[in-house]
Amino acid sequence: MILIPEVCGTCGGSNKAINLVYEVYKNELTKNKPKKIYIYKEILHNSEVIQELDNLEIKTIDDLSLVTKNDIVIIRAHGEGLDTYRYLEKNHIEYYDATCPNVLKIHQQVKEKYNNGYEIIIVGKESHPEVLGINGWCNHKGIIINTKDDLNKLGSNHNKFVICQTTFNQDKFKDIVNELNNKYSNYNIEVFDSHCNAVERIIESSVKIAKKSDFMFAIGGLNSSNTEELYKEVNKYTKAYKVSNIKDFYNIIKNNNFDNKIIGITGGASTPQKEIGNYKSLLEFFLYYKKKLKELKISQNIINNKLLYKDDNRYVKDLIKEFIDLNQDGKYIRATLISLGYYLAKKEDSIYYRNLAYAYEMFQTSILVHDDIIDKSKIRRGKDTIHERIWKKYYNNNDLDYQNDLTNLSNSLAMCIGDLGFYEVNKLIINSYKNNNNLIRLLDYFNNAVIKTCKGEIIDVYLPFLGKYQSYNCKEKDILDIYHLKTSWYTIIGPFNLGFILGGKNPSKKIDEVLDLIGLAFQLKDDIIGIFNDDKTLGKPNVSDIEEFKQTILYSHIINTKYKNEFLNIYGNKNIDIKELEKIRKLLIKSGSYDYANKMLDDLKNKAIKGIDELKINKNIKDILKGLLIYICIREK
Repeated sequence: MILIPEVCGTCGGSNKAINLVYEVYKNELTKNKPKKIYIYKEILHNSEVIQELDNLEIKTIDDLSLVTKNDIVIIRAHGEGLDTYRYLEKNHIEYYDATCPNVLKIHQQVKEKYNNGYEIIIVGKESHPEVLGINGWCNHKGIIINTKDDLNKLGSNHNKFVICQTTFNQDKFKDIVNELNNKYSNYNIEVFDSHCNAVERIIESSVKIAKKSDFMFAIGGLNSSNTEELYKEVNKYTKAYKVSNIKDFYNIIKNNNFDNKIIGITGGASTPQKEIGNYKSLLEFFLYYKKKLKELKISQNIINNKLLYKDDNRYVKDLIKEFIDLNQDGKYIRATLISLGYYLAKKEDSIYYRNLAYAYEMFQTSILVHDDIIDKSKIRRGKDTIHERIWKKYYNNNDLDYQNDLTNLSNSLAMCIGDLGFYEVNKLIINSYKNNNNLIRLLDYFNNAVIKTCKGEIIDVYLPFLGKYQSYNCKEKDILDIYHLKTSWYTIIGPFNLGFILGGKNPSKKIDEVLDLIGLAFQLKDDIIGIFNDDKTLGKPNVSDIEEFKQTILYSHIINTKYKNEFLNIYGNKNIDIKELEKIRKLLIKSGSYDYANKMLDDLKNKAIKGIDELKINKNIKDILKGLLIYICIREK
């Protein structure tokens, strides 16, 4: 069970800041010549928000000299000093103020009191951006104190104005004020209650959840003081984790056992509600996925061993054993989607889907055996491919004719065992569901998914040859056709709808559209990590895409830049070394191709999330689909 506090995440001021940024962005998109948007300093203490804005080319900067009068500046939620506003106005730079309303009140009070001769005392952390902004309204002569010991910094001015960082601990602030009144009882001391109770309300609501939870996650920026305070409070009542980004969150849930546990997720005042929802969705998916993985592993060996027949020739048995070895190490993402589709159709989470899931995973292994021959791949799932195993088993001399015959043997036997796998799949489906009224529709849909996959593979095989030897400039549409046919259908749409049909329902066009977006994101991410992640993470060499002259979005973009020739001098070469790999990576980054692919991935993710939200289906299934999408976008293999 996953619990979310009633009050958590961004306060009103933070929401105002984020909404303002998106309003300005959307408004600029309506213009013929949109202005470039900059955020001066961090809009919030939140790296994921900053990254999301960066993907929209809304850059965070620390130096206003980078901005021209043709740009737009947005002032962060924590506020800025008077000098910032003067600079922007003097240089005729359009700006929007996202400063929290509470902080604006503080600025006004500080300005008035400073001009009336008061000594300004700011209680808070010296490095906190809000404190720096407040100090900027008194010409940097305000005295910043963090503890009672800091009171010795105060001057002799009898008029003192005390103001507090809005997120500073209220009890600590009261202690400092009491000590100040005792020490300077004859002075005129005015205190402005600038405290924002958002943090207290978040903590109070989160503690209620922590008391019910086995584990608690506090989500927020690394340097966020309110998230640190939130974490410390919930950690008093249960085991808590403080995380600043979703990849770290994923690594924690992946490496710890949260099965059958009550888990609370909360966020500091700089953490948008949407972000907390994403963490929850990822956890929903991962717990569901782990449950299905456990279910499927129970009988996997039984299904695999049924491929061995007593009267089989020993050579057949030996080859089937190699296939079984490869068939037991899949990720089971497709099997999980079959289960999810069945769950949506039947509104029950039973094990009836399992044999269909085993069949599809076997189909996956079979088609990969063929794919590895086509791509001349030597590694699959961290192991030798089938044809590579046969080659290694019989390789014993350097005679060219022998090697040619051995290559033919290795490829031929791998083709045979792949074919055998395809027919075992059909046999398993028929024997398992012969009494199901939807068997014919199930087989028809399965074959349709396979046909689409084969069509995608045809394009995928054609394009590298045409690009390398026929000077064909690959079009982005060609790549998207491959992504749609070969990945969306075979990895996402097909499995989900097979489970849906098994449950007695007809596939939905609206769901298909959303699943297609998830499939496109899956393949795009696959192509990015195919070049930018290391061998250990992938379980296969990350030069294979380069050596195969693989046509991807990265490829179709860079060949239309000035880096084309330099790129093609390496891309497609055999025996790529680490220096050449690094050169390819640098060219993809310099050309903007890497950013272009990641921007497309981000767009697909946002469209898919919007599409999932609009589906009229079970909320839990929505969360699992969102979680799958988030997993796809953050995975490293």
